Amino acid sequence: DPPSACTQLREPGRRFLCRQVNVLRALPDFGPGDGGTMLIPGSHKANFRHPYYDEQRMGEDRSVDGTVGAVEVFMKAGDALVFVDGISHGSAKRMNAGTRRIVVYRYGPSWGNFRHGYQPSPELLERLTPQRRRIVQPQVLLPREPQVKRGEG
Repeated sequence: DPPSACTQLREPGRRFLCRQVNVLRALPDFGPGDGGTMLIPGSHKANFRHPYYDEQRMGEDRSVDGTVGAVEVFMKAGDALVFVDGISHGSAKRMNAGTRRIVVYRYGPSWGNFRHGYQPSPELLERLTPQRRRIVQPQVLLPREPQVKRGEG
């Protein structure tokens, strides 16, 4: 399979291309059995598609447990994990009682704002100053459908 656009290393103008940076901030401590974030170090530089890409995509009851090269990251409350979105990442299966609570910050180019179909509400935009509105919605949104898997038929 050819690599997906997010797993290709490109050097336009001799600068590293980073489409999105993710920051995960732990609310409580979490360690073994808590379903921590898992990363495959260096995978963002691969020039081929990960062999388990189709099997382990986002979805209910998925985990990265057992994936060759994946490393689970344990965190203390307040810790932040910063990584480029192109790195292979996911989470371990939670074995302990409770829920893992994190805050997710994503920073990327404004043209990627439709990826999950998120849009600021008209009520939020109305409350913002013009300067803050340009940060939250820096461009006019294109009428596009979010990139979600649709049922066949």
